[in-house]
Amino acid sequence: MSDILSQEEVDALLNAVQTGGFAEATPATTAEAEEEYDDTDDDIPLSLYDFRRPDRVSKDQMRTLMNLHEGYARQFSTSLTNFLRTFVETELISVDQLTYSEFQMSISNPSCIYVFRMEPLDGSAIFEINPSLVFYIIDRLFGGIGRPFDPNDRELTLIEQNVINRIVQRGLHDLRTVWEHIGTFTPKVEAYETNPQFVQIAPPSETVILISLEVRMQNSTGLMSICFPYMVLESVITNLSQENWMSSQGQATSETRAIMEQEISDVYLSLSTMIGRTTLTIRDLLQLQHGDVLCLDKPHDSDLIVQIGGKTKMAGRSGIIGRRKAVKITGILEQEVPGCE
Repeated sequence: MSDILSQEEVDALLNAVQTGGFAEATPATTAEAEEEYDDTDDDIPLSLYDFRRPDRVSKDQMRTLMNLHEGYARQFSTSLTNFLRTFVETELISVDQLTYSEFQMSISNPSCIYVFRMEPLDGSAIFEINPSLVFYIIDRLFGGIGRPFDPNDRELTLIEQNVINRIVQRGLHDLRTVWEHIGTFTPKVEAYETNPQFVQIAPPSETVILISLEVRMQNSTGLMSICFPYMVLESVITNLSQENWMSSQGQATSETRAIMEQEISDVYLSLSTMIGRTTLTIRDLLQLQHGDVLCLDKPHDSDLIVQIGGKTKMAGRSGIIGRRKAVKITGILEQEVPGCE
């Protein structure tokens, strides 16, 4: 079909505008349309696309964000469990792409909303906790058993805000740790608000990434969400591909290394010193008596073998400190000594 409309088609369009409906197509036009349709492939899959809500983040990048915050949910569970002295389970519910106005409408009023920055990224993000979960945490920290009650009765007092601020700071610290695979960021709280309509960090039509988490405790369940406007993530969006994500998993961050060193430092290992070896028959072994001398396979002035967990790792010299026998480490063995295992 030609891209230029004929006079007959132009008249039909003008008539449709005036009457409010489209005129029936002429037989020639219908036949021509059927011919054009026959040339198309019926097997081509079709998908709906909303031009008012364009997907600015690809599916591959959304999967990376999901993997990223699944790890965040596990880490934040540990932080809350240690802080509240009760078992807390945090689960990632979804990672969605929507407009900022839709996100605002999804938040209850009042709510517990913290606006923060991910320096050096431009723009602000939101860390929001559902009021039912907030009041459970407060009751728990103030000596109660965590009794749920209607959160619409009142807003948080200044003391309660300071208490919840400590929870949010822990959550942002864990967020920084998880996001180290993407870059080095420093989250900082900028403001606290209870009414979502008063929080304007992006235009209403701006695309945002909403991370929804469910926090489950003994007597309460509540939702927590993190909202990133697209303009905040725009400078690092290329780092959110699956390829970059998988390659970053093999690189230990400074935070991960510190955690591993702390965990390893508390592990107990057996340490032993081998003076030497010899070989005896069963007959000689049965005939051993007090005062017998065994000849070992090492000279008297040679280093002893120091083993850690049954593995030869160091060399040393025997000695005495006070009334205790001791071994002075004289060297680290890069390779295990043959015949000593």
